[in-house]
Amino acid sequence: MSFPFLLLMVGGLIFMSAWLLTNRVLKVQIKQLNIERIKSRVGLSSQYVKQSSNYNQCWWCTIGRAIGPESHKEISLLRRQLISAGYRQDSHIGSYFFIKYALIVSSILITSLAWSWQGISPLWIISVPIVFLLLPERILIHLGQRRLGLINQNLPDFLDMCNICMNAGLSYLVALKRVSQELKEVHPEICYEFEYLLDQIQLGVPRSEALHQFAERNPTKDIQTLIQVLIQNEKLGSSISAALNDFSRRMYQTRQELLEEKAAKTSAKMAVVIMPFLMAPYLILLLSEKFVLLARGM
Repeated sequence: MSFPFLLLMVGGLIFMSAWLLTNRVLKVQIKQLNIERIKSRVGLSSQYVKQSSNYNQCWWCTIGRAIGPESHKEISLLRRQLISAGYRQDSHIGSYFFIKYALIVSSILITSLAWSWQGISPLWIISVPIVFLLLPERILIHLGQRRLGLINQNLPDFLDMCNICMNAGLSYLVALKRVSQELKEVHPEICYEFEYLLDQIQLGVPRSEALHQFAERNPTKDIQTLIQVLIQNEKLGSSISAALNDFSRRMYQTRQELLEEKAAKTSAKMAVVIMPFLMAPYLILLLSEKFVLLARGM
């Protein structure tokens, strides 16, 4: 095969790839513009125009969304994982796919160059891209679990502050808003979630539906129980302050029991670690006399 023909083939492949990528990006932009027109009819035009301008400035987000999968199921699963990790904007989906595929392509190029120049094993060309294919998802899951752990850890303190505000005369929603503003610098994760809940209620979302969405965004056992308590008290019309107080007390009691259980298990675990260090001097003292007697007998 002659060199000009090979160069012509490579140029043709590059042209076709660029043309297909441009068409895909244009389709994604048209879809986003249609969503903008729909959302502008329900009173969210200013907020969405601001988000869409940021999305248009983020060129890598557009490329990532264009080269990403089109399956609605995969996009929904990724959106839930991003929301659990604290990333809520639509541009974050494109950023995730761009970073993921950029890492894969870069690892293939680097390992190929290392194989051709340094003579490394060809298995690295296969294993390293596979690692980068699975690594972003695992990191995203880890960030989501870490964030949910912080929310679960700070929930009793947040509810105690809300209970104090409600006992001072504030209503349920006003207490949530006040505590979210006061604790934003100390516990930003849980404050952001409750502020988002209040924004949904102010936009007209029914309170029960907003609470269910809150539980879906934060799938932990304590959050699920809290949402059930709030919905039940809202239906029955009982005191929310007393329900929050009882719920926070139960959380503190459960955590105290877990700490006591861990403390009780610590002694057994430490015994396994300390036992060899205790037995070694005893064995030395026990066997040294025998060794000395054997040496003298010889």
